[in-house]
Amino acid sequence: MQKQTKMILVMISVFMLLVFTGCSGGKSSESKSEGKAGGTITIGLAQDIVAVDPAFTYDFATGPVVNQITEGLLKFNEKGELEPNLAKDWENPDELTYIYRLRDDVKFSDGTPMTIDDVIFSLERIKDPKTASYVGWMFDNVDKIEKMDDWTVKMTLSKPDALFKYALATTAGHVISKAYYEEHKDNFGKPEGGIVGTGPFKFESWQTGSEIVLEKNENYWNKDGGPYLDKAVFKVIPEGTTRITGLKTGQLNIAVELPLDLIGKIEEMDNARLDTSDSYLIDGIEFNTQRKPFDDPKVRQAMNYALDKEKIIKQIIKDAGIPADGSTVPPVMWTFAKDKWEQAYKELPDYSYDIEKAKKLMAESSVPEGFKAKISTDGDTLRMNAALALQAAVKPLGIDLEIEKLTGEELMSRTFGGARDYDIAIQNWGSDFPDPSGNLHPLFHSDNTGDGGANYANYKNAEVDKLLAEQNKLTDDEKRTELMIQAQKIIAEDSPWITLSHQKQMMAMTNNVEGYHITPLWYWDGFLKDIKLK
Repeated sequence: MQKQTKMILVMISVFMLLVFTGCSGGKSSESKSEGKAGGTITIGLAQDIVAVDPAFTYDFATGPVVNQITEGLLKFNEKGELEPNLAKDWENPDELTYIYRLRDDVKFSDGTPMTIDDVIFSLERIKDPKTASYVGWMFDNVDKIEKMDDWTVKMTLSKPDALFKYALATTAGHVISKAYYEEHKDNFGKPEGGIVGTGPFKFESWQTGSEIVLEKNENYWNKDGGPYLDKAVFKVIPEGTTRITGLKTGQLNIAVELPLDLIGKIEEMDNARLDTSDSYLIDGIEFNTQRKPFDDPKVRQAMNYALDKEKIIKQIIKDAGIPADGSTVPPVMWTFAKDKWEQAYKELPDYSYDIEKAKKLMAESSVPEGFKAKISTDGDTLRMNAALALQAAVKPLGIDLEIEKLTGEELMSRTFGGARDYDIAIQNWGSDFPDPSGNLHPLFHSDNTGDGGANYANYKNAEVDKLLAEQNKLTDDEKRTELMIQAQKIIAEDSPWITLSHQKQMMAMTNNVEGYHITPLWYWDGFLKDIKLK
């Protein structure tokens, strides 16, 4: 054990040296208050990316990279409103029809023009079940994708879908070069194959486990503002302390997925700041409800009551978020029918700590004597501490939990894989859209238990499916709210999740970075476009 510890310490020291040797972000020698064009920015990621491919861009490491390279037909502004992007305008003449008129001046980073064939190919690829895209579920209700003329795409739905209007502002609506894809089918999106898109930056290289390098796209079509930077280097730095040290020394300019226990260190820095916003995030512990004994609601409820969530909020999350109190829909997402959401929130069971109630439920369950199981998570501060807290909390119930620590990439693969090969997973989710359904349908509709689906709890409830499907067919938000609240109540009582918190969105930046303010939907932003270094 002592030899292993020494070896680990040596490896960490070497890793830190490798990470920071050659980092070219750093502090600018410029002291002017206004940034200038040029330079290299260095961003610290908590884990390696999944792929340089919008079809598999669905986490807080892959997103910041790919969203600089490819773009959607639409985009979200800082208020969460839809705006034109690769489509210059669009219309929704009836509840089943969406028409997008494309810009005719867009070029890919290799200088070739974007055509309607590229657009339709990209959308069809996301829709194709064989792709197993992480965002493919957004096209579940798309029946046809058609060319109306050389610059107009028509998408016809099989049934009304209240959320579809947002899909083309996510990576589901991103466009890739058809020609490049067909030339690189075997290694597209991989380090040796790369990608060609229309975004403000272009793919240069990817050394797995180390760094991804992007360069300014000189052929970028949008002449309004940037890109100003010459290069962006994304460093894969799993150790949170190392990322924070990089900010302090100026060898990193930006860091994301910040360890909650180190937020105070950033706030103390003279050369860096913490940029925050409200979020659509939900942190939680998910039971595999199709695996015994977690198919028993009383087991799930007992474990929920046994865990002191308030202590986790006070000791770990602090001011970086708010309690979830049994709901996966945070108050910032009550964008319509706010009074109804607020009342429903008060009526939900919040599973406040009650060990006696937990013991009673276990005694009534299918496993009154307890059992052994495994918790799968990664090294994130909140998730690992939640795993440790749950492990200790359920011992009085006769439950022996083993913690399985995965890498961030492994956790993503496991929790988005249709096999659902875990007993309990600790994972988070951020709604893709400014709509409460974005935190209900993906997480709890049984359609999302397959490959690429975000139903981490493997939860299947016919009544919930019916309510979520029905609300998604409506355009009346008041009626939608009533149905979603009914579903939310059933879900809370079934307890497929132990809901922990709604964390803030956070991005740490050195003071020489300007031009961007984080938003609730920042994970769809080409946020480097307007950034300058002072």
